[in-house]
Amino acid sequence: MRILWITHDIFEPFLPYVKGKPTKGSSWVAPLFYNMKNQSGVKLGSITPVTDGEAQKKEINGITYYSISIKKNENIRSISERLAARYLWAINDFQPDIIHIHGTERNFGLLRKFVDAKIPIVCSIQGILSPCYDGLKYSIAGIGMKKYQSLKNWLGRGGVYFSLRRWKSSIPLEQEIYRINNYFIGRTMWDKAHLQAMNPSALYFHGEELLRDEFYIHKWHIDTCERHRIFISSAGYPLKGSHVLLKAAAILKEEYPDLKIVAPLSTIDMNSTYLKDYLINEDYANYLKSLMKKYDLGNNVEFVRRFSAREMAIENSKAHVFVLASFMENSSNALGESMMVGVPSVASVVGGVASMVKDNESSLLFPAGDHVLLAYQIKRIFSDDTLAMKLSREAQTIAQKRHNIEVTTQQYLAIYSNIIEQQYE
Repeated sequence: MRILWITHDIFEPFLPYVKGKPTKGSSWVAPLFYNMKNQSGVKLGSITPVTDGEAQKKEINGITYYSISIKKNENIRSISERLAARYLWAINDFQPDIIHIHGTERNFGLLRKFVDAKIPIVCSIQGILSPCYDGLKYSIAGIGMKKYQSLKNWLGRGGVYFSLRRWKSSIPLEQEIYRINNYFIGRTMWDKAHLQAMNPSALYFHGEELLRDEFYIHKWHIDTCERHRIFISSAGYPLKGSHVLLKAAAILKEEYPDLKIVAPLSTIDMNSTYLKDYLINEDYANYLKSLMKKYDLGNNVEFVRRFSAREMAIENSKAHVFVLASFMENSSNALGESMMVGVPSVASVVGGVASMVKDNESSLLFPAGDHVLLAYQIKRIFSDDTLAMKLSREAQTIAQKRHNIEVTTQQYLAIYSNIIEQQYE
C-alpha cells in the first residue's frame, strides 16, 4: 500500500535538506507516521508546503519526502491551478494508493478538485474553524480587549481581532473542504456531529492518535509531584483560557499562598516597559499582565518559553494538577498527554473533551469561563490525595488503551484499506 501524507509541518529527518522557510513540528502526527513505516507492504511518502521554498524530493530510510514552494499565507486561500500543479508533481511522482491530508483548517483538502478521482483522499479532522471562531469570540466577551491593544494591534497587525478576522475569512474555504471530500477521520462525538452537519453523505472513520515518545515514559505520582503546582500547556491566546486560570488563582492563593502556575508563553515579557507594551506587545499579553497586577500573582505565575516534548512530559510529572481551560477543543493532545503521564486534570467541558474524560472518574470538569468552579475543582485535588490518585489511575488506564501504538497503527491501516476498497467498488 502506497500512502502519501500531506502535512503543514516538515518532518524532522527532512528538515536539514529543505530550502525556504518551513514550519517544523509534526509532533502530533510523526509517531503514527513512523510506526507505519515498519508495517509489511507499506510505502510511505509525505508532501509539505514550504514558504519561499523549492520543489524537492529526498529518500531517507525508505520514506520519500517532498517539499513544494508556496508564498506566505498561500495555504489558507483557495488553491489555484498553478499551486495545484506543484502538489500534482509530487503526487504523480509517488503514485499513491491513498492520500491522507492532516487538518481541514488549511487548503490541502481542496486538492480533491485537482487529483485524479480514482485516488481516494481522506482528511483528518483536527480543529474546526467555525466553532473555534465562536469560542474565540466567547473567550474575550466582556473583557474590553481593545483597551489592551498596542499601537501595532491598532494598525491591524497581530492581536485577537486580527485572529478573528483571519479565522472568519477562512471558514468558507474549510466548509468547501468538508463539502467536496468523501472520507474523514475523527476522534470524538463532537467532530462527527459537525461533519454530519456539513456533509451528511461523508463517511466517518474513528482513528485515535499516538503521542510523542516521552509521554509513554514519564509517570506522575502524588509522592513525587510538587504540591500546589499547576501546569497549563498553552497560554498564548484567549481561546486557551489562561486568563480564566489566573482568576481562579486569585481565589486559590488565599488558602494556598505557595501556589505556582507554569504556563508556556513566548509572547509575553513580564518585565517589559510600559512603552513596549503600548507600542508592540500583543493585546492578550497586556491583558494577562493586568490580571497579574490586579491579583498580585507575580510570585505565583511563571511564564516560560515553549517546551520540548521531554520538558513538557517532565512538567506534567512535576505538577500537582494539569488544567485545560479552553473555550473550544476537539480532542486535546495536551490533555491526552497529561492523561498518559497520569497527572490529575481539571478540564473545561467543551467540544470533544467529553469524549476523552468523565467527570469525577478520569478528570474533574467545569464549564468554560467559570473561574469559580475551576478553583473549586483544583482545590478538591489539592486537598484530597485519594481523589488525586484515583483520577491519575483512571486517566492512565484510558490513555494507555486510547494511544496504544500497535492498535492505533493497525487501526489506520484498516481505515486506508477500507477506503481503497470502497473507492474501487
